[in-house]
Amino acid sequence: MAIAIAGTDLWAERRRRVMELRVRQGFARQILDFYRALLGVQEKAFVEAASGAPPIDAITSYVAEVVFPSVVDVAVAVGPDRLRSEVIQRAQTRDAREIVDEWVKGREQAAVDRFLARASLGPVLEALGSEAKRECIGPRDARHCPECGGPPQLSFFARSTDDLASGPRCLMCARCATTWGYARMTCPACGEDSSSRLNIFGELGTTSGERGSVVRGLPGGPVANSYRAVFPHMRIEACDTCRSYLLSVDLAADPAAVPVVDEISAIPLDLYARERGYAKVTTNLMGF
Repeated sequence: MAIAIAGTDLWAERRRRVMELRVRQGFARQILDFYRALLGVQEKAFVEAASGAPPIDAITSYVAEVVFPSVVDVAVAVGPDRLRSEVIQRAQTRDAREIVDEWVKGREQAAVDRFLARASLGPVLEALGSEAKRECIGPRDARHCPECGGPPQLSFFARSTDDLASGPRCLMCARCATTWGYARMTCPACGEDSSSRLNIFGELGTTSGERGSVVRGLPGGPVANSYRAVFPHMRIEACDTCRSYLLSVDLAADPAAVPVVDEISAIPLDLYARERGYAKVTTNLMGF
């Protein structure tokens, strides 16, 4: 029960951040409203899994039977039009166990299948912990989740106890939300660590001493005294060797940020990176 109680704070923090960002970032309001509705389903799944402790060796069946139908319902009720139609088609033509099992085994999936599997399985893995995460297939190395072997969804800088220094860099798993430490100025996709091959793009450039450029074309244009940045705590971390990128959240710059929520809402940064030929290591839950 302690896990379920702790989880209540986790989901409350995600909802709080959704409400803050939907006011500040009108361009992301539809996605954030959909994510807020989905959070209700995911929190219920988290609490029930933590309290009921389903058999670990039957986790795929449990998720498919207990959580998957509710994810389908909320996607059909409030999801974007294209997602709604694709979800209805998938629910009628594919077995939920197969969709969830593909994500558990790290197989390639169509975007709609990946959404359904991630949204359904994620909160259950968060609730059940390491034993359940070990059921997932994937490499356990520096560039993958040490718990489930999943790929990184985002990068973030943790808060530091030293006001003069930024905190350590961490990655967050796209499959189970585990976080782990990772070296600065090293590509999470291919391990490239040559500074000449790594780019940082930020709305206001970078003040970290790492090589970076200003993201052009966001609201307000060039940096000016009157310009209020939309993403002052976020940046694009891109690699010219493998042409991949992740979004990074600096919790020292915005202590109120919740990385998984902020990353979902940073659509202009995703578009900027993709326009320059970079591909995200893993698209987020909403497909960006």
